[in-house]
Amino acid sequence: MVNITHQEAQIIKGIWKDLSKEAITAQALERVFTVYPWTTRLFGSFNHHFKATDTGVKGHASKVVGALETAVAHLDGLDKAFHDLSKKHQTIGVDTQNFKLLGQTFLVELAILLKDGFTPEVHEAAYKFFLAVAGALSSQYH
Repeated sequence: MVNITHQEAQIIKGIWKDLSKEAITAQALERVFTVYPWTTRLFGSFNHHFKATDTGVKGHASKVVGALETAVAHLDGLDKAFHDLSKKHQTIGVDTQNFKLLGQTFLVELAILLKDGFTPEVHEAAYKFFLAVAGALSSQYH
């Protein structure tokens, strides 16, 4: 279990508040689909269109943004907040490693966007956040 401190929670909330959420999430999805092509296996309806500007990616980005909004609002209870979503992902066969990979690509996008503002403290808080989200999304797998 990842322990997010009060200071890290404030950093996470500050970053999230100021982001163009749909755009950065679509870019992170494009990056994960490009760098880790096996993550596309459940997205056949995208017809091999995995750019951030493609309709399918933008639609899925919207869903991911909703989940991340929930995560930011429930940093102290992610497992409970993601109970049903974790079960859904298990049912459809999402590999739990994909959650971690998306977190990694999101960190890259944050670093590109924030430039000098992507300090070691911001990096650590964001890394722990995405690790905690991945853990919560995996919590109902068995």
